[in-house]
Amino acid sequence: MKQLAVGDCLWPHVRRVMEEERPCSVERNIVFAVFREALVEEFCGLATDHDISKHPNWIFADLVEHRPMLSVAPKLGVRKALCLMDENQLGALAVLNKGQFVGVVTRQSILEVLLNRERLLLKETMRLKIAAETNHEQTVVWVGRLAALNDAARSLLGVLAHTSIETELLQAGIDALCNLLDARYGAIGIVDNGGALTEFIYAGISDEQAQQIGHLPEGRGLLGVVIEENVSLRLADMGKDPRSAGFPPHHPQMTSLLAVPISHQGRVYGRIYLSDKYSGELFTKNDEELALSFAHSLSLVIDNAREIEEVKRARQRLDYIAHFDALTELPNRTLLTDRALQFITQAQRRQGIIAFLFLDLDNFKAINDTFGHAVGDELLRAVAKRISGCLREGDTPSRMGGDEFIIMLPNIADSLDAAKVAIKILHALNEPLQVQQHQIYSRASIGISIYPDNSLSFDELLAQADSALYHAKKLGKNNYQFFTPEMNSAAQHYLKLEHHLRQALELEELVLHYQPQVKIDNGCIIGMEALIRWHNHALGIVMPDQFIGLAEETGLIVPIGAWVLRTACKQARAWQLAGMPIRIAVNLSGRQFHRFQDQRQLLDVVLDVLKETELSPELLELEITESILMHKLDTTLDTLNQIKQLGVRISVDDFGTGYSSLSYLKRFPLDTLKIDKSFVKDICTDANDRAIVSAISAMAGQLKLELVAEGVEDQSQLDFLGGQQCNYGQGYFFSKPVPAEQASVLLRQSLQGRE
Repeated sequence: MKQLAVGDCLWPHVRRVMEEERPCSVERNIVFAVFREALVEEFCGLATDHDISKHPNWIFADLVEHRPMLSVAPKLGVRKALCLMDENQLGALAVLNKGQFVGVVTRQSILEVLLNRERLLLKETMRLKIAAETNHEQTVVWVGRLAALNDAARSLLGVLAHTSIETELLQAGIDALCNLLDARYGAIGIVDNGGALTEFIYAGISDEQAQQIGHLPEGRGLLGVVIEENVSLRLADMGKDPRSAGFPPHHPQMTSLLAVPISHQGRVYGRIYLSDKYSGELFTKNDEELALSFAHSLSLVIDNAREIEEVKRARQRLDYIAHFDALTELPNRTLLTDRALQFITQAQRRQGIIAFLFLDLDNFKAINDTFGHAVGDELLRAVAKRISGCLREGDTPSRMGGDEFIIMLPNIADSLDAAKVAIKILHALNEPLQVQQHQIYSRASIGISIYPDNSLSFDELLAQADSALYHAKKLGKNNYQFFTPEMNSAAQHYLKLEHHLRQALELEELVLHYQPQVKIDNGCIIGMEALIRWHNHALGIVMPDQFIGLAEETGLIVPIGAWVLRTACKQARAWQLAGMPIRIAVNLSGRQFHRFQDQRQLLDVVLDVLKETELSPELLELEITESILMHKLDTTLDTLNQIKQLGVRISVDDFGTGYSSLSYLKRFPLDTLKIDKSFVKDICTDANDRAIVSAISAMAGQLKLELVAEGVEDQSQLDFLGGQQCNYGQGYFFSKPVPAEQASVLLRQSLQGRE
């Protein structure tokens, strides 16, 4: 056979990944080929499942960063490749052809090819053995081939001596030995230092038979003798030997036995046994010598594998110490720096934002002096866990030493996200920590810097965060500060607004104002839109554009939206009872609509409010935006159809600013389109706006939808809209949004005008 090259032994289980990806669940024996994103694909290195099990939270760039990136050409011989692996303690090598990634060669892939070659030799040997029974000359040839097979087996096991022992290799070994010696049954058993069986690989027994037997050999009989006395056994009938412990139930009956120890320099690693030749002959001395030769080579494998494993564990420990803090098990400054530089490079390409939080415990020295360093160390471990519990999966908490921690927050939306995390950490650390028998309060101060707003340099960002930390300490500790005053001011205002908004419902600070919707041709009021206002004792009047976005972001829009719907329906019911039935329009925000929809609560909420207020369903109109229609199209359509079946009206607010797709609009059960005020504002001076309004009017007419123009402020706008078959108008020309009492006056005046 020709000499093997690595190109003949490529490992099939290779997965291509990008360096910024993070491993998920990893299948055993997968090798990851890591590439860098560029105009031309650039190979970075290899990562194995073993690497990932050591560092499950590392991205692929981390995994390949700290190992040599070696590669070989496809035509390189396998022995040279194995030597290269041994010299560099690697289990796999990249195969590159003129700089292009071809694949991966591993010890396992080389061994499997060698095993396949051995199987071919075995088949050839058996064929020659049969032929030898009738032809002496063929017997001579068979002896020569058998010697070649023996050399091949030794060569194979010489390769195995440089790698770790694998179940697949043991299975291949016992299969080959059974075939060579014509044995019906065979097994390899590996034991630990205490003699307990750790591996048991068998041949000749089906999986069903093994399941019926139910347990592994206990080593109390003949196999125990082989291990305990480190001797070989060759028996014609093992059942007649007084040392035999017999077979368990369901075990196939075995007669002849050849058992040899797997040992090296007096240390026994296990045993090999073979039983019952197919020919019915007994095992010979030559058979025993061949089995012993195989066992000796296998003992070298195990001995070297265990030694290599000890070296690997020592190296892993050194690698861990180099990148992680021994006390808290958090990344240290070295690993933080490596990750930060990678994220900064990515952020430069993608215009991303990264926050760095520099945290220092406020009273750690006093705790150390009072309770001792052992308690101080326990406290630092507890603090590290609480910090980690406040972070996302992709964030990096690290310990610089002493009581100083740095937290990196990549891929944040803005500086407010950093403030929120800082507050979350401060709140977590404000809770007492139980350390041994002590209850300890350990508050902290935090300084924050932002990439790229503060600096593009990692070292400068850390220095700026440290400076902000010093400022936080000067302001009384147990707080956070940004490096720049502007960021502090924005964050404080946002958090102050959020704090007051969370109490707004409870303190009854929210009120509804109502803006009339007027029939253009006669000036009669046909509806009222409910618009929320917030009057806070500290902030004064807060307009919706200042707090609705915050309410959506925090999820407060759900209870606030439910309150608006209930309050508006109560007022509409009051007008109905007063002889002024008028439809009330209530806005549903996207977050509110889909939060209810996902929980299948929107229909229930509308039903409950109508039942509670006793309002006629046709007097309620729900206003939604075009973006709501486009989200989860089928589910949204089903929800709106159910609402429509109640008798509730549905209108599309701010029409023309979203998708404006006629093909979508015709599918939904709509009653009204509201032309956005941005188009109405300049219809008397801008030909484009006039064209848009005219087109929307024509479309509404074709779809038989009512049309309401928002933002009407003067007579000229009204005249144009009336000429475009626009049914209704809404805006300051008719009335600003007013409290319920003033809205009632407007309604009475409108009714009197009709009379």
